Amino acid sequence: MRVNRHNIWSPDNNLDGTRRAIIKLNSNSINQIAAGEVVERPAAAVKELIENSLDAKANSIEIIFSNGGKSLIKVCDDGWGIPKEELKLAMESHATSKFLGDDLTNIQTFGFRGEALPSMGAVGNLTLRSKELNSEEAFELKVAGGKIEKLRPAALERGTTVELRDLFYVTPARLKFMRSDQSEARAIIDIVKRLSLANPAVDISLSELKPEYGAKKILKLSAVEDNRGQKKRIGDILGQEFIENSFSISEKTSNYSLSGCLAIPTLSKSSSVHQYFFVNGRPIKDYQLSSALKAAYFDFMSKDRHPMAVLFLECRPSLVDVNVHPMKSQVRFKNPQEIRNLIVSSVKKNMLESGLKANSVLGSKAASSFSSGYSIRSNSGVGKFERPNSQGEFLTGNDLSLAARVEEDINEKSFNVEHVSDSFRLGAAKAHIHENYIISQSKNGLVIVDQHAAHERLVYEILKASSIKQNGCCQMLLLPEVVEVAPEIQLVFEELFESLGKLGFDLESFGSGAICVRGIPAILSDSNPRNLINDLIDEVIELGTVESAEAKIDAIISRIACHGSVRSGKVLSGQEMNKLLRDMETSPNASQCNHGRPTFIELKLSDIEKLFGRS
Repeated sequence: MRVNRHNIWSPDNNLDGTRRAIIKLNSNSINQIAAGEVVERPAAAVKELIENSLDAKANSIEIIFSNGGKSLIKVCDDGWGIPKEELKLAMESHATSKFLGDDLTNIQTFGFRGEALPSMGAVGNLTLRSKELNSEEAFELKVAGGKIEKLRPAALERGTTVELRDLFYVTPARLKFMRSDQSEARAIIDIVKRLSLANPAVDISLSELKPEYGAKKILKLSAVEDNRGQKKRIGDILGQEFIENSFSISEKTSNYSLSGCLAIPTLSKSSSVHQYFFVNGRPIKDYQLSSALKAAYFDFMSKDRHPMAVLFLECRPSLVDVNVHPMKSQVRFKNPQEIRNLIVSSVKKNMLESGLKANSVLGSKAASSFSSGYSIRSNSGVGKFERPNSQGEFLTGNDLSLAARVEEDINEKSFNVEHVSDSFRLGAAKAHIHENYIISQSKNGLVIVDQHAAHERLVYEILKASSIKQNGCCQMLLLPEVVEVAPEIQLVFEELFESLGKLGFDLESFGSGAICVRGIPAILSDSNPRNLINDLIDEVIELGTVESAEAKIDAIISRIACHGSVRSGKVLSGQEMNKLLRDMETSPNASQCNHGRPTFIELKLSDIEKLFGRS
């Protein structure tokens, strides 16, 4: 049956049944089409303009926007500038000074396509002002909807200023799909933060222009060029709390260099928006890097939480392909598994070396709860303790007896802070409250320990070390299981037989398109062999690794540790409490339990003194 296309589409859509000749699109149409890829939204335009400024070796960049970037985007820099004779050429598609066009494996600049400026000029009103370095004159070029006006003199002291107004006015349908001004503003702020993190030696300011009160400064980042520049810039953007609750990383291999700051596991977020990845200084969003980071935090954090991180990966340009996406926000690595292994091993190693680290944010919350009133629960109900009002009377006061027990067998000398050894990071136990929390006096303040979470971590580390020593103890199946797989998957899977054997699997090929399972890890003996192999196959297809097997083993060890640890409600003696504290100090990663919850909270003596007005 023939379908009458005229009942579905209009003849204006070139479906009128007649063949038309192949023609070359004009430059304006090309630029408008390219704008849909390069300038996806106002934040993309901001990104391209800032990268142009960085490529021009600018020392200072100022960004101003209005209405989420829809009505105004202005970027000013003090870089090299553009010569008068090249201004018009800069507005032509695929015209660039950054790429010679003969080696896409050696790109060392942010830009190289030559599409950004002409794309912006095709869908908005663009004004380009520039003054070449050592030149006495500045010039201005305006482009409105792809139409280039005459070159004229301009007033400009140095560098380049690009002003983009009425973005997408040429394509109103595209404008309708823009998000709210607030959403677009957040996207602009995010991209400015990402580019600022990678360039601490550049002054960067960001302002939002509003008719009611003029320009409002959002970011003002001063350049820092010495060795502490990167860490200071990270603190300026992510906050001092992140710096206080993070550890540094610096690792090098023959092909790669990895550096940055990562949050301790107890400072986690509900999404991955606080993860910043950079490859050769270029901000990117890459699933493989996010996945590797998630794997590094696997047994330190709950599955629904995400670590905060700023990671810089440096390598030879030939090892990474940046010509993957028009917006250059994605890359393709030549050796992705090598990078994954580097991230996982480096993060775990540096986290271990950072030692016990209390979450200062939790400590501050605890101190503030004391100063503003706090709730406490016991067997007799809930009581609320408040500071007295101006008449000296307590606002509330349920008759609640708070049982705090100090053990008789704790040495009397341990009550004096001068007798607490400096080597005792968690101090000496003083009390046991609510049959779960240990109160300890440290050299610098007070430590509250969750006995169940702490002991769970200790048991987990012991069981995991024991599992590693067993080197993959295998449980042979009474009847071998044959699992059918696609022939191409079988070929890939066969290469992993040796790695899986170290985990306790006994596998072999069973003709074409089938794998015979003769044994599985002993600790997974209750698992369905067929489902287990199918899970591994799914992971091999997605990531090319077999980490899910290790994850399953770790999950079972974690479950055993949880059930085998000291439970809440168990009364501990002073000797038992102090032993737990000492074991925590010598055990790796004891700052959090297997689920990412903190094992202890520390209150600084200075914070306690503030509560009583002593400082």
